[in-house]
Amino acid sequence: MNDYNIGEDMSNYGLNNYFDVLAPTEVDSYGQPVSQNDSINFTTYDIGTTTTPMGHIINERQGGLKAKIREGVGRIEFSFMGQNKGNSQQSTPESYGRKERRDIRELLEINKIDTSTHAAVHSQSLAGFGEGGFNEERRADVLKEIKKAIDFASEATKGGAVVFHLTEWQRNLTDLGKGDKVNFVGFEGEHEKSPMYVVDSDTGAAISRISRDKKIYRLAYETVRDYETRTGKKIKGENVHPDDWVDVYGNKIDRNASTDKLFNRVPKWKSDEKTFEVQEIDWDTLKKETDEFNKGKPKKDQITPEVMYARIELENQIHQARGSSLFHARDYQSVKQQRDTLKSIKENYEKLKKGYSDERKEEAKFWLKKALDINDFSLPGFDIDPEKELQKKLDYANDTLRHTHEASGSSDVRAKELQKSLSRLKSVEEYGLDRTAQTIADAAMYAKEKYEANKEKYGLEKPLFVAPENWDPRAFGSHPEEYRKAIDASRNKMMANLKKRGYGDVEAEVIAKKHIKGTLDIGHLNTYRKYVKKKPGESEEKMNERFEDWLIEESEKLVKGGYVGHIHLSDNLGFDDEHLSPGEGNVPMKRFIEKMKEFKDKKMIDSLIVEPGSFNGTTAMTDTLAYINSPIFGMNRKTNFGMMRQAHFGANNPGFFIAGAYSPSNKWKLWTDVPLE
Repeated sequence: MNDYNIGEDMSNYGLNNYFDVLAPTEVDSYGQPVSQNDSINFTTYDIGTTTTPMGHIINERQGGLKAKIREGVGRIEFSFMGQNKGNSQQSTPESYGRKERRDIRELLEINKIDTSTHAAVHSQSLAGFGEGGFNEERRADVLKEIKKAIDFASEATKGGAVVFHLTEWQRNLTDLGKGDKVNFVGFEGEHEKSPMYVVDSDTGAAISRISRDKKIYRLAYETVRDYETRTGKKIKGENVHPDDWVDVYGNKIDRNASTDKLFNRVPKWKSDEKTFEVQEIDWDTLKKETDEFNKGKPKKDQITPEVMYARIELENQIHQARGSSLFHARDYQSVKQQRDTLKSIKENYEKLKKGYSDERKEEAKFWLKKALDINDFSLPGFDIDPEKELQKKLDYANDTLRHTHEASGSSDVRAKELQKSLSRLKSVEEYGLDRTAQTIADAAMYAKEKYEANKEKYGLEKPLFVAPENWDPRAFGSHPEEYRKAIDASRNKMMANLKKRGYGDVEAEVIAKKHIKGTLDIGHLNTYRKYVKKKPGESEEKMNERFEDWLIEESEKLVKGGYVGHIHLSDNLGFDDEHLSPGEGNVPMKRFIEKMKEFKDKKMIDSLIVEPGSFNGTTAMTDTLAYINSPIFGMNRKTNFGMMRQAHFGANNPGFFIAGAYSPSNKWKLWTDVPLE
């Protein structure tokens, strides 16, 4: 198979009168008539495939590099399944040492094969999100796996993309693409029931799990309107709003006031029930309150409704902690004074005892009884030992103070902790996107450094770039809108890092875009199909047409926007990512490949890779070339990949080899004595 263009003058290649330049003019891969216009002029040098991720990446029998070379591919993506320490079924980039990396380089050079690399296939968040929230150790583990792939790519390949999954945290599908022609829903009632998280920005801990159908309660506080109605007095001041709160003196407390001032609000007392009034807050009320809170604030200081929800939860907990502290400390001062008085009495009594003779010791006890206000000492049978009574009272006072210190003090500590948390609340996207961007930017800096160190030493022909890949629709990062956010944030992080190292603004931007370019997997994007929200009265066919138009348009916008540098081709039926051969599922694959061909010709993307699944490892590449009617060049007969497949599997023509029971013994020879191969 050669990379010739249809219609090119073949005399330059010495093929005149010997070969026909064969265009796909007869049948497609299913034996159906096709026209010249159905051909997409892609060859094995334009579309590549992957090594098997489940075996040795060089071994021919395991679908490694040697097997792909025999298939005639001009592009190869080294794919790894293993994480941490590899094994025979799940190798990692580190499973291949210096000698094997040298062998790979030589095989690539001899066969003129272009490359990309796929880091360990995983479902871990680049931001380190998992149980309990965000964790820096988890984030470091993911970055380590990406760096291993970058190391391998810099020493064993010709450069290009280093791919890894972008699968960050669960979020609500109904919130995606507001106003788009296609909207999504994960399950019935998802908008109300799907969880949202709020994070402590200091620790990364998820401190609240919220859903829109969950109401929240708090004390109802007296407002300016209530105060003026109750007292008949007008509250003066600038920007006084009827819904602002007031303190016990009738001073306005703004809704944006500091946390300390907010605790001066006055709860409404229901005298007939002898309880404070409790306010029930639903999601719509919460949104209105959030909008009011955000008015006039710069974007960095604005909050989301889920953060407002968490604020109210924390305020309730702070009230509880403060109330507990006040309850335990309510008699603290009087008990402390009592303890101090008893301590003074004991000290004076000890002095008296030392100053009196043995005969006058009773006088000291008499003084002690008076000091302790013990009046029943003269009653028969009720004589009280004043020394023991003093010690008992002193022990009780000390125990009471110690209990107050521990109970009230711990409540104050808890209130302080909660109050600090109140100022550190962030939505999961605000916090998580920053950590995702940090991981990608760190990986990109590493790729830049490795490329610059190894491009001459190992003959890298293309810059290494990190290529985060859209993956699971249920996770942040898979939707085009989120994908753009992640790439933009990552490039901004890298630019900031470069500028700290002395690079100028323009140079830093160029470098960031050079080393961060995403991977668009059309099969992964197609799995959104099962979540499409059908319009009233819309047929299944119309809904699918609408979705496919959205799929192509969004893919085109991502490439034109400079977000994508690498393409994965796989097919499925819209439910799960089965990696069928292109054309075997319901991805609008031909439309997509035609668009990508146009972008590749303009050098807007680097490469397209066919990703096989579990059952098409050896056929996915030829299936793809047959599907797009890629030409084959041969002798005396016009053919294409589809016809080749039909000729062999459809038994229209015999195979070009003999195998199994039909093969003669090794002793059998042709009449020319030439051995049969």
